[in-house]
Amino acid sequence: MLSLTPLSACSPLPNTRLTATLLLTTLLYAGVGGKCTGLQACLDPYVHGSVKAEATPAFCSLAAHTSDCMKSLSSSCRSDIPYETQRGMLEKYIKTYDCATILGNHRPPPTTPQDAASTTVEKCQYRGTTPPAHCGLFGDPHLKTFSGAYMTCGVGGAWPLLDTPALAIQVTNEQVGPDNHATATTKVTVLVKEHGACGGERTYEASTEALPRAFVDGTTWTGGTPLSPHTQVQERVPGEHVLITVSHINATVAVRKIEKYLTVLVSLPESEVGEGGELQLCVGGCPDSERLPRSPPRPVVSPAMAKSQAVKLCKEYNVTDYYLDSCIFDLMATGDKSFRVAALAAQRDLWEHDPIGAQRLLLNCSEPPCVWDVSAAAISASPSITLLFVVLLLLSGTRWAGR
Repeated sequence: MLSLTPLSACSPLPNTRLTATLLLTTLLYAGVGGKCTGLQACLDPYVHGSVKAEATPAFCSLAAHTSDCMKSLSSSCRSDIPYETQRGMLEKYIKTYDCATILGNHRPPPTTPQDAASTTVEKCQYRGTTPPAHCGLFGDPHLKTFSGAYMTCGVGGAWPLLDTPALAIQVTNEQVGPDNHATATTKVTVLVKEHGACGGERTYEASTEALPRAFVDGTTWTGGTPLSPHTQVQERVPGEHVLITVSHINATVAVRKIEKYLTVLVSLPESEVGEGGELQLCVGGCPDSERLPRSPPRPVVSPAMAKSQAVKLCKEYNVTDYYLDSCIFDLMATGDKSFRVAALAAQRDLWEHDPIGAQRLLLNCSEPPCVWDVSAAAISASPSITLLFVVLLLLSGTRWAGR
């Protein structure tokens, strides 16, 4: 534990007020959470160091490294109370011990583990300024691309959702029923690629049987420290919702298990997306051959659920815009009520991870986030491919009354 020398020479007792404040606000911050990520990693070398607080090159170097690390977080941590408190007290001690003069008159001390840790933190925190891009896949399945385009696709089997130098995601879609050509996502594979000190390669796999709380090798993080990992899996709701975060590209992957099927959302800076020479659903959308037609021929069979009933059930979940359309489509095509939970979750994820885009895309949402907690029961059905044409015919060219 860092022991601090008193500012007054009248007392021989060490001044532990700064350390206590750092520890207290760090604990409070860890309990509250928030958008100020990286603060814990900046403070760990300082709080747990063994360098005495005094006018020496060793202390001033450690304090300066910590201060620089905290300054790099200013854009995301501005107005955060623990951040502002700790940064202010640290700068006060740097000024009190005249660290600018001390560091100017002395060579830097040999590199220490604390210094190396601070350097790693700086390298493994995203420093770009490009806005985030968001992509989601849910339901039968319905796709929102990074560019904001919405489409409903067939895409049976395994398909690449994203493939960048740092992160790759693959989804596997299967038929909803033995006689049904509609598909839904049954497997999600996330590959976080190795990036030096920021973390080793890790693979995460989710399926209809399980939504694990760890990577396939049993670990839950890599790079950094257990308290401040650079890549990690976080279980939001056991067996239902996990988050995978990768700090050096500021990426988040949200995977949900809803009844028998999965949904996935990925968020990362536009600069990390790239053009993508190979097929990536999030970048270029579904191939034309996999997009369900807008004006199919009139079929002769009835949908698994009447349109009026589907509209009623979906509106009970307060989904809007494309998510309402998708919900109605899925219920009419399959009769499976759990698909409205998927639409609800997809719209909720859009509000959580892309609130600005949600305000632009969800034009009929009067009271954001237009969601509330509900429960749903799955109803199995197995209509034929012509049933999809019924649904598309009823949906095409119309906007739902009363939206």
